Amino acid sequence: MQRQVGRLSFVVVCYVVAPWMGLDSFTVDPRIAEVWPLGGVGFVLLTLAWDLPRPRLAAVLAAMVAVVTATALLVGQPPAYAVWFGVVAVLQPLAMAAAYQRGRGAPGWAPRHAADVGTLLAAAVASSLLVGLLGGYPGLALTDLPSKVLLWWVLRNAVFSFVGGLILSVLLHRDEPEALPPSAWYHRVGLAAVAALCVLGTYHDPSLPLSWLLIVPSVWGGMTLTVRGTAWLTLYVALVAAGMTYLPQNQFGYAGLLPAASIVDLLVVASSAFALLLALMRDQRARLIEQLDARGRESEAQRGLLEAVLDAMDEGVLVVGQEGVRRHNSATRQLLGRAVPLDQALSWSDAFGLQTLDGQPLTDDVLRRVLYEGADGDRLEVRVGRGAGARVLEVSAQSVRHGSEASRLLLLHDVTAQRARVRELSSFASMVAHDLRGPLTVLDGWLEVVEDDPAEGEAALARARDASQRMRQVIEDWLNYAVVQEGRLHPEVVALEELVAGLVESRRSAGLDHDEPRFELDLPHRVRADPGLLRQLLDNLVDNAVKYTAAGEVPAVTLRSDDDREPGWVRVEVVDRGIGVPEGQEEQIFEEFHRGPAEGRSQGTGLGLALTRRIVAMHGGQMTARRNPDGGSTFAFTVPAA
Repeated sequence: MQRQVGRLSFVVVCYVVAPWMGLDSFTVDPRIAEVWPLGGVGFVLLTLAWDLPRPRLAAVLAAMVAVVTATALLVGQPPAYAVWFGVVAVLQPLAMAAAYQRGRGAPGWAPRHAADVGTLLAAAVASSLLVGLLGGYPGLALTDLPSKVLLWWVLRNAVFSFVGGLILSVLLHRDEPEALPPSAWYHRVGLAAVAALCVLGTYHDPSLPLSWLLIVPSVWGGMTLTVRGTAWLTLYVALVAAGMTYLPQNQFGYAGLLPAASIVDLLVVASSAFALLLALMRDQRARLIEQLDARGRESEAQRGLLEAVLDAMDEGVLVVGQEGVRRHNSATRQLLGRAVPLDQALSWSDAFGLQTLDGQPLTDDVLRRVLYEGADGDRLEVRVGRGAGARVLEVSAQSVRHGSEASRLLLLHDVTAQRARVRELSSFASMVAHDLRGPLTVLDGWLEVVEDDPAEGEAALARARDASQRMRQVIEDWLNYAVVQEGRLHPEVVALEELVAGLVESRRSAGLDHDEPRFELDLPHRVRADPGLLRQLLDNLVDNAVKYTAAGEVPAVTLRSDDDREPGWVRVEVVDRGIGVPEGQEEQIFEEFHRGPAEGRSQGTGLGLALTRRIVAMHGGQMTARRNPDGGSTFAFTVPAA
C-alpha cells in the first residue's frame, strides 16, 4: 500500500509539471511545442487510478482537467479556451487507456509481450489523432484541419504518449521478478555514456546523417539489460533527447511536410519500441526456458516416482511392442523367474516356459491372440515353473502408446495363493458335506432302531446323541473359523482357572461315567485376552487331547500356566497322554484342513488347531506343539499377562 501511494504521488507531481513544460516549450517553432509530456504522464496517472470506484475516478479526471486548465490560464490563454483545452487534454489519455486495455484483452498495464507494445503504439496514435481532429492542441484551430501542423502535433503527441506510457508502465506496473540476469555495473555505466554520445551526435547535424545513432543504444540495451533496465535506459535517452531541444545544438526545424524534428520523433519512437521489444522477447524466451526446465525437472521427478512405484509393486508390469519388451519392472523378473530381455523378438513360451493350468506348454499363437490382438481387458491365466515352486499368473492386457509406437501394457498378477485358497475351500466344502452326511446317516439309523425296537431305545438314543454332537461340532468349527478370520478382539482380564474350570465341568457333564476324562489343573495366572476366543482356544486344545486318545483308554489332560521367559507374558500348556503328534508334523498340524491320524477316537474337520494358532496370533503370542517322550503331546501358547 505504501509503495502504491509513493508511485501515485510521483506521477501526480509529474502531471502537475507536465502542462507547464509543454506550454512553455515553443522555442523552435511557435506552432508546435518541442516538449509535450502531457499525454504520456496523463496515461500513466489513469492506469494507477483505473480500478478506483467510479466516483473517485471521476474526481481524478476532474482534478486533471483543473490542473491543465489552471496552467493554461497562468500562461495567458483565454478562459474559454483554457477550459476546452483542459477537457480535451484529459480526453486523450483517457481514450488511450481505454483503447490499450481493450486491445490487450488481459488485466494489468505492464507490457509483457511484443503485441502489447504494438497495442500501446496504436492506442497512442489513435488518441492523438482524435485530439487533433477536435482541435485540442495549442494554436491548432479547427480551420487548420487538415494541415501539416496537425500531422506534426499528432506525431509529437503520439511520440511522448507512447514513449512516456511505455516506459512508466514498465517501471510502475511491472512487479514480477526479472527472468533475465542483471548486467554488471560497469556495463551499465558504459552504455549510459554511449547513449548520451549517440543522442548528442544525432542532434549535432541538421541534415540527419547521424540520426541512426539512436538505434545503437537501443539494440545494445535491448540485448543485454533486463526489461526494467531497458525501460530506465529508454527513459534516460528520451530525457537527454528532450533536454537537447532547449540547447543551441538542436537545429532540427519544421520545414516541409515531414520535417527533421518529426523524423527525430519517429526515431525516438522506433528506438524505444525496438529496445523494449528486444528485452520483452528475451524475457519471454527466458521465462519459457525456465518453464521448460521446471517441467523437465517435474517430469523427471514424476518419472522417478513412477519407476519407484512400479518397482515397489507386487504385480509385474511390461510394455510390449512389435520388437519385443520395451520396459518392465523388477516384479516381472521375480514372477517369471528369469531375466526379461529388452527390445528383442522372443518366444514367450520358450523363454519363460509358460504353460496352461493343466501343465501343457502354451504356444505363442495363443498368447499373441489374447494379449497382442485381443480387446482391452482380456485376461489369461498361465502357469510358470513346475513342481512345488510353480506359480499361477493372471495376465491382463491394455492398449497404450510408448512414444509414437502403439504398444500393449501387460499386468502380471500372482494368483497362486488365491487359486490354492479356492481349492482349499472347495476341499473343505466337500469335507463338511461328507462329515455332515455321516452323522446324519447314523442319526437316522439309530432313530429307526428306536422305532423298530423300543427295548434298544436307551443305547440307540445315546448313539444318536453322539451323532448329533458330531454334527454340532462340524457346524461350530465352521462358524468359529469364520468369526476368527474377521480378526475382532475384545481383551479383558481373565482368570485362567475360572475359565478352564467351567469348560471342564461342562465336558464332564456331557460325558459317560466310564469314559469321563481326568483333568489336572494348575492355572494360578490372570491374563489379558478376549474371553470368548480364549475359551474357544482352550476348548479346542482339550477336545483335541480327548479326541486323539487311543480307543479303550481314559483321556487324561493336564492344564498348567507359568511365567514365560519374556516378561509380561504367561505360558499355558495343555498336556495329554494320547497317541501324540506324528513325528515331523509339529508345524503341519496347524495348517487349515489338516486332519490328524485316524487312530484317535474320532476325526476332526481340520480346522481346530488352525483356529487355535490364529487366536494366539491375534493376541500377539506364539504357539507350538511337541511329542512327549513318554507318549502324548504338549501344546503350549503364550498370552499377555494381566
